Order: sequence, then structure tokens, then C-alpha cells
Amino acid sequence: MTYAFNFDASACTGCKACQEACKDKNQLPVGVMWRRVIEVAGGEWTQAGGAWVNSVFAYNLSIACNHCVHPKCAGVCPTDAFVTRPDGIVYIDSSRCMGCGYCSWACPYSAPRYNPEQGQMAKCNFCMDDIDAGLPPACVAACPTRVLNFVSVTPSPLPQGAKQGVSVLWEIPATQHPFPLPNTSRTEPHLMVNPHVAMNNLLEKKIANYEEIRPKKQKSETSLIVFTVLVQMAVGAFWAAQWMVDPIPLSANLAIGACLGLGGLFSFAHLGAKRNAWHAVSHLKKSWLSREILYVGSFGAGWLTGMMPLPPSWLEGVGLVTFLLGIGLIFSMAQVYRLHTMPAWDTWRTPAGFFITSILLGHLAMINLLQTTRVFPWVLIAALLALELGLTLTTKSKVGGAANSLRVGLIVAAALGAGIICILPNLTGMWSMLILFMLVMIEEIIGRALFYTALEDKLL
Repeated sequence: MTYAFNFDASACTGCKACQEACKDKNQLPVGVMWRRVIEVAGGEWTQAGGAWVNSVFAYNLSIACNHCVHPKCAGVCPTDAFVTRPDGIVYIDSSRCMGCGYCSWACPYSAPRYNPEQGQMAKCNFCMDDIDAGLPPACVAACPTRVLNFVSVTPSPLPQGAKQGVSVLWEIPATQHPFPLPNTSRTEPHLMVNPHVAMNNLLEKKIANYEEIRPKKQKSETSLIVFTVLVQMAVGAFWAAQWMVDPIPLSANLAIGACLGLGGLFSFAHLGAKRNAWHAVSHLKKSWLSREILYVGSFGAGWLTGMMPLPPSWLEGVGLVTFLLGIGLIFSMAQVYRLHTMPAWDTWRTPAGFFITSILLGHLAMINLLQTTRVFPWVLIAALLALELGLTLTTKSKVGGAANSLRVGLIVAAALGAGIICILPNLTGMWSMLILFMLVMIEEIIGRALFYTALEDKLL
């Protein structure tokens, strides 16, 4: 037996008793809602001769976790904290969740929410304690007009007496799901909707109570931006040092380790439940975040081994293995950001951009540290900046506005500066190298911040 929610949008009054019952039963703090009643409105008044006619409409959609057939949240969780019961109910094991928030990134319905009091992610669990006791979920029990119900998917998804025309969402493509449910979801949500007549019109629809139902930001993503940029720079610096100098000086090795270690500390600081961080590599089979964490540790181990007094032939082997681990790290890091919920980032451009960032920042860091005046690194930097400019200008993302324009300007300035140095290498000096490094660093930070801006915009 598998359960699904059944909602009759044609008769919902928008009283939000279901929303309040869920919040009350689960004692959720301010700003955290597992069930939300979304108010959708649209249409307009137009003049027709001496009369005014309207196409105004409004309807409500009560939505919580849909306990999907293919829950994306469970697939991406690095600690494997999501459990799917035989009856299809998906819940979070609080003994494993470390509060990283990645499940919320991947969920098309923004169901998992960060609970600041627990430092962990939490979501609707279908009131499984009530279900096990033979009682309905709190939201269902609270609905005064009985438009919210739950049904058994097997043997038949349509209960006796169900209205005809009900949309069984896990059986139809997401492009046919009612607004504002995302039309790109692949999770097959266990939700049935008896549609409101306005759901099928072709007029523009907008969420009227967006400020009420959107997740309240409980923690900053700055630590993740710092982690991403520093670790990418550490990997790129290691690559650059392999061919720029032989042997690699202690100062360069220490700088690489410092970036890697500091980035790791910022990543760890982001976690809400740090006590569960040791579970982070428990889901290597499916979670790219789990793989990224393993690669960070492996790359760090390779870097540390290369610092030891080993025979030269051994050090060459260690350097090669660490070089390859760096490639795996940057690729897995890019895959973490390639989410189906973020179409503009779910392309080849993301790994391409991450590798460009690593090489750019790494080479600029080594150039500044080693004070090299060789021309070839600057040719490489100028070429990579030109590539990055092309990627940025052709991206499909529509967020950023002024911030994105500033980033483009910084890339152009850095590319021109690198190009001038290629032509006039005598201009290479401490200040010119440092300025170019800072230009690239700032534009990369802006690029990462734009991802989180877009991530907030996609949340229901």
C-alpha cells in the first residue's frame, strides 16, 4: 500500500486550516512551514464598448512534501538521511542529517526546510505516527471543507466516489501539472488534484502570496561561496605549480594547503548539525555531494603525502595521482551545482566554468606567489578569460542584473590586462599581478553568489 495526497482545488476556500494544523502538530518555529497554501491569481479588466468585462481568476493549491515515487531529495543527500517506507512515506532520519541543505536545492517543490532550532532539514512526514495509529494526517483532519484528503495508490489511485477529471500527477508528465508546480520535475509526485477551472486557462498566472509561502532564509550561503572558490583555487594552484617550478617550493605547498584547509573549515561551519558530518560520505552511490567530500579529503591526503620526504620517483607518482584527484574534485563539485531544478546551471557550461575558474585562480595565485615573469602563463590566462567571457554572455540565466553586468565588466578588464601583459611583458610587476588576481577573484565570487540568488528565486 502506498499513500498519496488528494486535493480538490475546485472547492478550496483558502482558509489555511491545513497549513496551521501542520505547523501546530509539528511545533514548527517561525518562518518554517511544511505545508503551504499557495494563492494563484491572474486576469484583468478590459473595456468593451460602454461596458467593462473581466477575465480575473483565483484559486488555491495546498502543497507539502509529495512523497514522490523518485524523491530527488533522497538521491542527493550525502549522509543518506532520507528513508522511504514500504508505504511510500519519505522521512528524514535526524540521527544522520547534518543540515547541509542540499536536499532543498534539489527538490522541485522546496519541501525540505531548514529548522534553525534543530540545525537540520525537516519536512512533512505524512504524520506517519497518526497513519500508523489508523488516523488521518493533521492537515487532512483539519480541513473544514474536506478538500484535502489522502488515498491509497494501490490497488486503485481513485477512491470510491472520487470526482472524474482528477489529475493523478505521478502518472502524467510534469508539463501537464497545474501552476505553480514546476513543469520540469521528474520525481513523479504522489499528489492528486481535482483542478479548478482556472488551472486550464491560458492566461498568465502569478503567486499572490509569495512573501508568505517562500522559505525564510535562516542562514547565509557565504561560507559555501568561500569554500568553492578557495578549493578550486587550491586545485588550480597545485596544477600550476606542477609545471611552473621544480621542485615546488615550500611556500607554494603551504599556500595550497592553507586554501584547501580554510575552504574545508568554511564548509564545515555551514553545517547545522556538525555532529553528523561523519556520515557525509555514506551515499557515494548516488550523491555527487558525497563524492565531492570524498575527493576533497583524497586530494588533501595527496597534497600532504607530497610534502613528505619520499624518493623522487615516489613523489612523481604521488603528484600524478593528486593531479588526477584534483580533476575528479572539480568535476564532482560542478556536478553538485548541475541540478535539474536549476536549468541554467544544468548544462556543460557549469563544469567548463569550474575548470576555467580553477586554472585561472590557481595560475594567478602561483604567479603572485612565485613572482614569475614568464609570458606563457599570461597567454593561458588571457585565453581562459576570453572563454569565460563567452560562457557568461551566452548563459541562459536571467538573474543578476547589475551584479551580472559588473561581473562581465571585471572579466573584460582582467582579459585586457592579461592581453597587455602578453604583448608588453615588461609591465609585469607586483601590483599589476595582484590587481589582476583580485579582479578575477571578485568576479568569481559574484558568479557563485548569482547561483544562490537564482536558487532563492526557484523556491516555491
